Amino acid sequence: MQGSPDVLRLDLRARVLSPIIDVGAAGLESPELARSCLQLATSLGCEAIRFRIALRRAIAAQATFDQELLALGRRALAFAQDHDVIPVVVIGRPYTIYNAVLNSNVPALLREQGALAIPVDCYPVDDDVPVFHHMYWAHGQRSLRAAHDVRRKPGVYSVYCSNYSCGPDSFNLHFYAHLMDGKPFAVIETDGHSGDAGTKTRLEAFLHCVGEDLAEKTIAPRRPRSLKVFEEDPAGLADIRRRGERLLIPRMGPGAEALAACLRGAGVRAEALPLTCRDTVRAGRRHTSGKECVPMCITAGSLLQRIERDPDPDARFAFFMPTANGPCRFGVYHLLHRIILDRAGLGGRVRIWAPSSTDYFEGVPAGFAALAFTAFMAGDLLLEALQHTRPVERQPGAAQAIHTRYESELHRLLERAGAGDLSVPAALFQVVTGRLFGVPDLLRRAARALAEVADERPIPTVLVVGEIYVRLDPFANDFIVDKLERHGIRARLAPFNEWIEYTDRAGLVEGETKGLAPFLSSLARAHIQARCYSTVAEALRWPAHTDVGDTVRAAADYMREALVGEAVLTIGGPLHEHAEGTIDGVVSVAPLECMPSKLAETQLQHAAEKTGLLSVTIPVNGDPIDPTVIDAFAYEVHARFRQRPARSSARPV
Repeated sequence: MQGSPDVLRLDLRARVLSPIIDVGAAGLESPELARSCLQLATSLGCEAIRFRIALRRAIAAQATFDQELLALGRRALAFAQDHDVIPVVVIGRPYTIYNAVLNSNVPALLREQGALAIPVDCYPVDDDVPVFHHMYWAHGQRSLRAAHDVRRKPGVYSVYCSNYSCGPDSFNLHFYAHLMDGKPFAVIETDGHSGDAGTKTRLEAFLHCVGEDLAEKTIAPRRPRSLKVFEEDPAGLADIRRRGERLLIPRMGPGAEALAACLRGAGVRAEALPLTCRDTVRAGRRHTSGKECVPMCITAGSLLQRIERDPDPDARFAFFMPTANGPCRFGVYHLLHRIILDRAGLGGRVRIWAPSSTDYFEGVPAGFAALAFTAFMAGDLLLEALQHTRPVERQPGAAQAIHTRYESELHRLLERAGAGDLSVPAALFQVVTGRLFGVPDLLRRAARALAEVADERPIPTVLVVGEIYVRLDPFANDFIVDKLERHGIRARLAPFNEWIEYTDRAGLVEGETKGLAPFLSSLARAHIQARCYSTVAEALRWPAHTDVGDTVRAAADYMREALVGEAVLTIGGPLHEHAEGTIDGVVSVAPLECMPSKLAETQLQHAAEKTGLLSVTIPVNGDPIDPTVIDAFAYEVHARFRQRPARSSARPV
């Protein structure tokens, strides 16, 4: 929804008004909202004084309307009680539950069956109902609060109306079912094309269960479902280390092993989860619906496999699954992980460590963050150097052998550094002097070794971008890099450190990170990034690093920077690299139904019309990719490459 104006303005021959409306913490009374709307009003020629008067009237009218909705709901509940009618709260987003097509005609069908449908907007929720702060989608938060209240109210029931392929609801329905466990409920999904017959049958079955429930003559309110899965867990690195728990890290690229090595040095029993396989996906699918993004399925399956295979049945674990504030679904993974562990009876053995982006390394020395980012950079660069060299190696397997040797050496080096002095002065010394715990020296030796086994023959280059987990997990993207290499194409993978660089910029631009400490941390990361990259670039003749500023500027015509998330990177990175002449095409990989990926796919198509950038977007769900998609793309890449002037196989300096 937030990205649609950027899409529409490239299709419509009309002026598109797409202001950024910031509804602050105070809601309608927020000064941020007033400023946002004032900018729109003045741009349309409205005087400020007229706007302020209109805003006050509008806020008052909205408050009255909201109160009248709740009064209507209370009258409906009282009517149902007085006339022995079953009240059913219809839960869902407004554009679903109030649309006669998208709501599958649920309200009318309930009335036909003798029940009274009450929209969630009209249902009065008690003040003591929790807010569910981890639920950052407003409609989702409202739905969960209503569900929690309905479950504990005798004689009141609920139906959740959703639509197929709704990304947020692929998770919200799990949370709704968890809260409603023990009381009849129904979920109705539609794509707007089905008839009433199937929905009517579902509602008849639901109301039959309601009748059975009422026949039990339950008078006392039900005890609310446990909210433990939605609550903060005190797990932190210091607590994990004190308890002796084994910290499991999802395998999202080379950074997982590198981070685990740093943590082991710091005294945490850390390990990266094993490589993903078909069994991993099958294990995850047993506990998910298939509607979630595939990284959720993979991480759940990997976690369950690791616990089940541990020889010690009493072993205790902590699972590293960071949280976020949306809009991507990733920010609620940790909630579904908790529900899955609860269902599997493993909640007592496994805790979820879900830090926010501001306190990842709370509980270890302050200088640990510098070591961790250096580790991420080293892992990314070793992989990029391998993928640069392997397609043109003179002897098959030579590049992989070099990479394996230096990656093992890197992990040993990081583990030793993690056990060393990581105070702030010591870490600053490592950064300022460029020593970086010995990592640049290792990278230099690895890059030179790879350069020695490479041929100089020119081949086309493709940039692989997209959702961060899918592009960094070879199994999740069905080994797309290997497939491209077998077609004679060099694949460059957008690295993990790109996201860290981007979040630094976003925090500063959005004003979320303020003060001297965050600024200095960002400056230190930029220095580490530049030092590590230049070390490898010198040996392999790479150009200067493309920073996130270049990426955001390149995307500006297609996606505004204010829409924070991966869509901007997926669009801007390839556009900048294509303009610089360093790539011949782009492959975007992402989970099936990934919202940011859908925006990026549309805008890359618009970009192709303007710039000629060749692109293909491949949605994945854990199954193999159709080989004809890769074959056709590779054919076009080679055809275009042959039409270009002769050039070196190295990226131009």
